[in-house]
Amino acid sequence: MLDYFKNLTTDQMVYFYIALFSTVLFLLQTIFTFVDLGDGVDFDSDFDGEVDTDLSGTLGFPFNLFTIRGIISFFVLFGWSGFLFSKAGLKIGWTIVLSLICGFIMMVLVGFIYYLAEKLGVSGNYELKDAIGKIGEVYIPIPEKNSGTGKITVIVNNSLKELDAITYNERLNYGDVIKVIDVINEKLVVEKVNNE
Repeated sequence: MLDYFKNLTTDQMVYFYIALFSTVLFLLQTIFTFVDLGDGVDFDSDFDGEVDTDLSGTLGFPFNLFTIRGIISFFVLFGWSGFLFSKAGLKIGWTIVLSLICGFIMMVLVGFIYYLAEKLGVSGNYELKDAIGKIGEVYIPIPEKNSGTGKITVIVNNSLKELDAITYNERLNYGDVIKVIDVINEKLVVEKVNNE
């Protein structure tokens, strides 16, 4: 086994170490993604949390391309393909070009897979404007004349929601029946429905 590594050229060793390091990161990242490690440790955010950079709009991709996960995937395939192309006897120029292409393809595929996974997770979402015209009930009292925020319960898209609400009229108390008339600053504007 050691004889195998002694016979590697410098560029083959560079590709091998890039591939080995990025593969370990990729495997750890995959394990941390699918295994719940509890509330005390959040490894997933260490690898792809809020540091993802979205340059997809400039390249015409509908998904995040340059994420930590995508970059690690790039180096996995870049390293292994470069190592294999180099072992096959390709010249160093062709090896670099082909391994860059392979790495980029891998980055695009990983970005696309996670884009599709995100689309699966957003089904059932709603927009606040879907609540306009709906009848609901005050859950937490709403102060009068937009002097504070309360909460209402209302059925939106066949699901009971608890949402922030304001009113421009009199104070609304727990249990009052209301109608949603507008949405302002991510809050529902409601008015009391008279049951006379």
